[in-house]
Amino acid sequence: MNIERVAAAITYWIAVCLAWLGDWSLQDVGTVFGMALGAGALLISWYYRRKTYQLLEAGKISREVYEHVNR
Repeated sequence: MNIERVAAAITYWIAVCLAWLGDWSLQDVGTVFGMALGAGALLISWYYRRKTYQLLEAGKISREVYEHVNR
């Protein structure tokens, strides 16, 4: 398999994905965008709560600070 075949395959897959996305309505795009924002907010919240817990376990912050941050 050479680089031209790989590039052609990637190009065709991109074209198929764009054609599929072109069929979406504005409501579909808004729904997917809202779901992505919600998932992103969940991941960011999980990450910082985990980091705060790790700081508490390491003794770098007090229990009061931990509880204040995680309200």
